[in-house]
Amino acid sequence: MKLYGIKTCPSVKKAKEFFYNNDINYEYIDIDKEKITQDKVEYWLHFTEAKNLFNPRSKAYRDLNLKGTNLNTKTKTKLLWENNSLLKRPLIEHGLNGEEKFHVGYDLNDYNEVFLSI
Repeated sequence: MKLYGIKTCPSVKKAKEFFYNNDINYEYIDIDKEKITQDKVEYWLHFTEAKNLFNPRSKAYRDLNLKGTNLNTKTKTKLLWENNSLLKRPLIEHGLNGEEKFHVGYDLNDYNEVFLSI
């Protein structure tokens, strides 16, 4: 399992704490230090729509005046890999027995259902 995020993000901190408290191993990727590539964003789009990857509370989102815009998927994808601070966090790649899964954001009820129901 891989958890993508930034160390100062409250949601990432909650996700890391949840995994620690439940003895769940993961690899942490700090997207401030390791840039997310176009290929990675396109991979994630197999699991969710581009709009779900955006963090509307980010400064970059506000600075680019993205609220209410109607961008196509190609443009959204380009924005996300060019500016990783637009990504909603945490982003988690997970799965068992070769089954690939993906989760965006932090919600305790979702985490209990997704990560503890194994």
